[in-house]
Amino acid sequence: MSGRVRLVVAVIVTMATVAGSVPSAAQQESAPAILGQAGLFGSIQGTAVNWTNAALASAPVRLRNARSGRIVGSAVTDRFGAFEFRSLEPGSYVVELMSPGNEVLATTPIINVNAGQPVAALIKLPFRSPPLGGALGKSLPTALAVTAAAVAAGVLATSVTGAPATDRALPGQP
Repeated sequence: MSGRVRLVVAVIVTMATVAGSVPSAAQQESAPAILGQAGLFGSIQGTAVNWTNAALASAPVRLRNARSGRIVGSAVTDRFGAFEFRSLEPGSYVVELMSPGNEVLATTPIINVNAGQPVAALIKLPFRSPPLGGALGKSLPTALAVTAAAVAAGVLATSVTGAPATDRALPGQP
Protein backbone atom coordinates (compact mmCIF):
# COMPACT_ATOMS: atom_id res chain seq x y z
CA MET A 1 0.00 0.00 0.00
CA SER A 2 2.75 2.43 0.78
CA GLY A 3 4.00 2.12 -2.82
CA ARG A 4 0.59 3.11 -4.17
CA VAL A 5 0.29 6.03 -1.77
CA ARG A 6 3.69 7.27 -2.89
CA LEU A 7 2.60 6.95 -6.52
CA VAL A 8 -0.62 8.90 -5.89
CA VAL A 9 1.26 11.60 -3.97
CA ALA A 10 3.84 11.82 -6.77
CA VAL A 11 1.07 12.20 -9.38
CA ILE A 12 -0.65 14.92 -7.31
CA VAL A 13 2.62 16.81 -6.79
CA THR A 14 3.45 16.54 -10.50
CA MET A 15 0.00 17.83 -11.51
CA ALA A 16 0.26 20.73 -9.06
CA THR A 17 3.71 21.61 -10.37
CA VAL A 18 2.56 21.52 -14.00
CA ALA A 19 -0.56 23.61 -13.20
CA GLY A 20 1.55 26.16 -11.36
CA SER A 21 3.96 26.55 -14.25
CA VAL A 22 1.52 28.19 -16.65
CA PRO A 23 3.48 30.69 -18.76
CA SER A 24 3.13 34.29 -17.61
CA ALA A 25 1.87 35.37 -21.08
CA ALA A 26 -1.13 33.05 -20.68
CA GLN A 27 -1.78 34.48 -17.23
CA GLN A 28 -1.68 38.03 -18.63
CA GLU A 29 -4.13 37.19 -21.41
CA SER A 30 -6.77 36.16 -18.91
CA ALA A 31 -6.18 39.21 -16.70
CA PRO A 32 -8.37 41.69 -18.66
CA ALA A 33 -11.43 39.45 -18.34
CA ILE A 34 -10.95 39.24 -14.60
CA LEU A 35 -10.10 42.93 -14.23
CA GLY A 36 -13.00 43.95 -16.50
CA GLN A 37 -15.36 42.41 -14.01
CA ALA A 38 -13.76 44.53 -11.29
CA GLY A 39 -15.03 47.76 -12.89
CA LEU A 40 -12.49 48.89 -15.46
CA PHE A 41 -15.27 49.94 -17.84
CA GLY A 42 -17.18 53.23 -17.69
CA SER A 43 -20.54 54.35 -19.01
CA ILE A 44 -22.20 57.42 -20.48
CA GLN A 45 -25.75 58.21 -19.38
CA GLY A 46 -27.44 61.16 -21.00
CA THR A 47 -30.49 63.01 -22.20
CA ALA A 48 -31.35 64.37 -25.64
CA VAL A 49 -33.39 67.59 -25.74
CA ASN A 50 -34.54 70.09 -28.36
CA TRP A 51 -33.91 73.87 -28.40
CA THR A 52 -36.65 74.42 -25.74
CA ASN A 53 -35.18 71.70 -23.47
CA ALA A 54 -38.07 69.32 -24.18
CA ALA A 55 -37.11 65.63 -24.23
CA LEU A 56 -36.49 64.04 -27.62
CA ALA A 57 -38.29 60.69 -27.44
CA SER A 58 -37.30 57.84 -29.79
CA ALA A 59 -34.37 59.81 -31.19
CA PRO A 60 -31.42 57.86 -32.62
CA VAL A 61 -28.06 58.61 -30.98
CA ARG A 62 -24.68 57.08 -31.57
CA LEU A 63 -21.35 57.05 -29.78
CA ARG A 64 -18.11 57.85 -31.59
CA ASN A 65 -14.59 57.32 -30.29
CA ALA A 66 -13.12 60.83 -30.46
CA ARG A 67 -9.57 59.62 -31.12
CA SER A 68 -10.14 56.99 -33.79
CA GLY A 69 -13.39 58.36 -35.26
CA ARG A 70 -14.89 54.87 -35.07
CA ILE A 71 -18.59 54.42 -34.21
CA VAL A 72 -18.64 52.48 -30.92
CA GLY A 73 -22.37 52.05 -30.39
CA SER A 74 -25.85 53.32 -31.10
CA ALA A 75 -29.08 53.64 -29.14
CA VAL A 76 -32.57 55.13 -29.30
CA THR A 77 -33.74 57.49 -26.57
CA ASP A 78 -36.66 56.49 -24.36
CA ARG A 79 -39.80 58.61 -23.90
CA PHE A 80 -37.87 60.90 -21.53
CA GLY A 81 -35.01 61.43 -24.00
CA ALA A 82 -32.66 59.25 -21.92
CA PHE A 83 -29.95 57.02 -23.40
CA GLU A 84 -27.02 55.01 -22.05
CA PHE A 85 -23.84 53.46 -23.38
CA ARG A 86 -22.30 50.81 -21.08
CA SER A 87 -19.06 48.85 -20.87
CA LEU A 88 -16.93 51.61 -22.37
CA GLU A 89 -13.18 51.39 -22.28
CA PRO A 90 -11.47 54.44 -20.78
CA GLY A 91 -11.09 57.07 -23.48
CA SER A 92 -12.62 60.09 -25.19
CA TYR A 93 -16.05 59.93 -26.82
CA VAL A 94 -18.64 62.11 -28.56
CA VAL A 95 -22.39 61.43 -28.58
CA GLU A 96 -24.12 62.33 -31.85
CA LEU A 97 -27.83 63.01 -32.31
CA MET A 98 -28.93 61.58 -35.66
CA SER A 99 -31.71 62.50 -38.09
CA PRO A 100 -33.97 59.86 -39.65
CA GLY A 101 -31.84 60.30 -42.81
CA ASN A 102 -28.71 59.35 -40.81
CA GLU A 103 -27.28 62.89 -40.72
CA VAL A 104 -25.65 64.31 -37.59
CA LEU A 105 -27.90 67.01 -36.10
CA ALA A 106 -25.94 67.75 -32.90
CA THR A 107 -22.97 66.51 -30.92
CA THR A 108 -21.76 66.74 -27.36
CA PRO A 109 -18.39 68.16 -26.42
CA ILE A 110 -15.69 65.52 -25.96
CA ILE A 111 -16.54 63.26 -23.01
CA ASN A 112 -13.65 61.67 -21.13
CA VAL A 113 -14.51 58.32 -19.55
CA ASN A 114 -12.31 56.85 -16.84
CA ALA A 115 -12.29 53.28 -15.52
CA GLY A 116 -15.40 52.47 -13.52
CA GLN A 117 -16.80 55.98 -13.92
CA PRO A 118 -20.34 56.81 -15.07
CA VAL A 119 -20.45 60.14 -16.93
CA ALA A 120 -23.51 62.31 -17.55
CA ALA A 121 -24.07 63.91 -20.95
CA LEU A 122 -26.57 66.33 -22.46
CA ILE A 123 -27.09 66.61 -26.19
CA LYS A 124 -29.21 69.50 -27.43
CA LEU A 125 -30.55 70.50 -30.82
CA PRO A 126 -29.13 73.99 -31.37
CA PHE A 127 -31.59 75.42 -33.92
CA ARG A 128 -35.32 75.73 -34.31
CA SER A 129 -35.05 75.72 -38.10
CA PRO A 130 -33.45 72.87 -40.03
CA PRO A 131 -29.63 72.95 -40.07
CA LEU A 132 -28.28 75.28 -42.75
CA GLY A 133 -31.79 76.61 -43.39
CA GLY A 134 -30.19 79.91 -44.37
CA ALA A 135 -26.60 81.01 -44.87
CA LEU A 136 -26.44 82.21 -41.26
CA GLY A 137 -29.87 81.17 -40.05
CA LYS A 138 -33.08 83.14 -39.93
CA SER A 139 -32.47 85.40 -36.94
CA LEU A 140 -29.75 87.44 -35.27
CA PRO A 141 -29.34 84.97 -32.35
CA THR A 142 -28.89 82.14 -34.83
CA ALA A 143 -26.33 84.13 -36.83
CA LEU A 144 -24.45 84.93 -33.62
CA ALA A 145 -24.50 81.27 -32.57
CA VAL A 146 -23.11 80.20 -35.96
CA THR A 147 -20.45 82.90 -35.80
CA ALA A 148 -19.46 81.90 -32.25
CA ALA A 149 -19.19 78.26 -33.32
CA ALA A 150 -16.99 79.28 -36.27
CA VAL A 151 -14.69 81.27 -33.99
CA ALA A 152 -14.46 78.33 -31.58
CA ALA A 153 -13.57 76.06 -34.51
CA GLY A 154 -10.76 78.39 -35.59
CA VAL A 155 -12.41 80.05 -38.59
CA LEU A 156 -10.77 83.46 -38.70
CA ALA A 157 -12.83 85.30 -41.32
CA THR A 158 -15.43 84.82 -43.97
CA SER A 159 -16.58 86.95 -46.84
CA VAL A 160 -19.28 86.91 -49.46
CA THR A 161 -17.99 86.09 -52.93
CA GLY A 162 -17.14 89.30 -54.77
CA ALA A 163 -17.37 91.47 -51.64
CA PRO A 164 -14.29 92.88 -49.95
CA ALA A 165 -13.30 91.09 -46.74
CA THR A 166 -12.62 94.43 -45.06
CA ASP A 167 -13.30 98.10 -45.65
CA ARG A 168 -9.80 99.03 -44.46
CA ALA A 169 -7.05 99.68 -46.99
CA LEU A 170 -4.39 97.04 -47.23
CA PRO A 171 -0.74 98.09 -46.70
CA GLY A 172 0.58 99.83 -49.78
CA GLN A 173 -2.92 100.73 -51.06
CA PRO A 174 -4.54 104.16 -50.82
